[in-house]
Amino acid sequence: MKKRLISGLLCAAMTLSLVACGGSGSDTGSSSDGAAQDAGSEEASSEEASNEEAPGEETGSDAAPSGDGSGLELAYNLATEDFAVFEGLIKDFTAETGIDVTIYNGGDDYESAMKTRMSSGDLPDMWVTHGWSIIRYSEYMMDLSDQPWVANIDAGLKNVITNDSGELFILPITQAVAAIMYNKDVLEAAGVDPTKIRTWDDFNAACQAIADKTEATPIELCLGDAFDAYMLEVIWPTLYSNTDIADNKAAALQDGSFDFTTDGADSFQMVSDWFTSGYFNEDYVSGKKDDICSALANAEGGFALYSTEMIPSILAYNAEANIGILPVPAKDDSTASYFGTGEGNFSCFGIWKDTGYADECKQLLEYLARPEIAVQVVKIDGGIPGLTDTVLEETDQAAYTTNAFKEAQAQFDGDLVYDNFFDREYLPSGMWSVMGDSLGTLLADGDPEGSKAEAMGMVQDNYSDLMGN
Repeated sequence: MKKRLISGLLCAAMTLSLVACGGSGSDTGSSSDGAAQDAGSEEASSEEASNEEAPGEETGSDAAPSGDGSGLELAYNLATEDFAVFEGLIKDFTAETGIDVTIYNGGDDYESAMKTRMSSGDLPDMWVTHGWSIIRYSEYMMDLSDQPWVANIDAGLKNVITNDSGELFILPITQAVAAIMYNKDVLEAAGVDPTKIRTWDDFNAACQAIADKTEATPIELCLGDAFDAYMLEVIWPTLYSNTDIADNKAAALQDGSFDFTTDGADSFQMVSDWFTSGYFNEDYVSGKKDDICSALANAEGGFALYSTEMIPSILAYNAEANIGILPVPAKDDSTASYFGTGEGNFSCFGIWKDTGYADECKQLLEYLARPEIAVQVVKIDGGIPGLTDTVLEETDQAAYTTNAFKEAQAQFDGDLVYDNFFDREYLPSGMWSVMGDSLGTLLADGDPEGSKAEAMGMVQDNYSDLMGN
């Protein structure tokens, strides 16, 4: 393992990244104008990811709503200083249309508050779905497949957010992508061509080259917060659920018959082998997401198995960082590389089917879908545009992630499979934190071979319980 200094600098932009999906913010309220930070990606997309307040943020729990509480209610989940930008957009909408909007900010309690409101039948008129528009929220939401902006949704994303009946429930201003982020300078120094990394064997060879030829850590990992769950989030689909796998286990995963202690053993063995090979950073137990960002930004780390939503955070540490996106390698030569795609965590809006403000809500969605408005939401979210008419200037930081993704798509054209985030599609709600905890059990004591059975059993027990087995 390579040793590095742990930066004390907080990565402000990382508060924009969830999990598969989920970050968390302070508990604040705002109207016309307020935000709700998702407590996690139960995801990607991911359930219980912790958040460190960015420098300069003022998101205290005593913050008061900024509107008068009249009009339609919008639940929004971003509790950072960037919320002021969104607040301004909504105020402009009100000034233009005369429609009052109250924005509810649930902070750390956003997800649990939404679950409570679903149970009570008292939902906001609109809300951010943080990755769960179909699996969790669709029965409460209005079908929006007939709206004019649907024609502009990215084709790959549209397939993921449309159900089997052709219904679509959100305006997806951004999309998140589960993938592997890498520092191009590190790979170049190691003599690794990222376009040649097609299988997990290729990836392992690249890690060994980084270990042998550079001072960088091959794989950055953090057990200090819930974001380590992304490692299993990207590994599992390439082994079990992707459609081009001959012995695909997708149906078993969804019906509860999959057994992680047997069917899922090879994924835990993969991580154990990485540990034994010395591919992880020495501070992997105490390390947090900010340390991963700093390491990749400063060429101290080679790879991070994560979501593209981390790239703005990396650039916050080093604006000159040379970062690429790698599709998740295939199981073997017979299968394709993988991108997990899904709703962005702070930028996908749906409408309650029982709202008394249906026309007003649709009018607000049309407003948010305008290219000049959507581009500002993209900058807040830090994700990849979900609408094809959203144009980013090359000088925009958000364009960095988009361009890196397009570069990877071109490099791997014809050798890619796309699917929803694994935990959103194939696992019961509540598994995201279990995924992270299982990696802690596997690795924290430095004896993954000795801890493997316990880690797999933890996943299996929770999976079976949540599936009702």
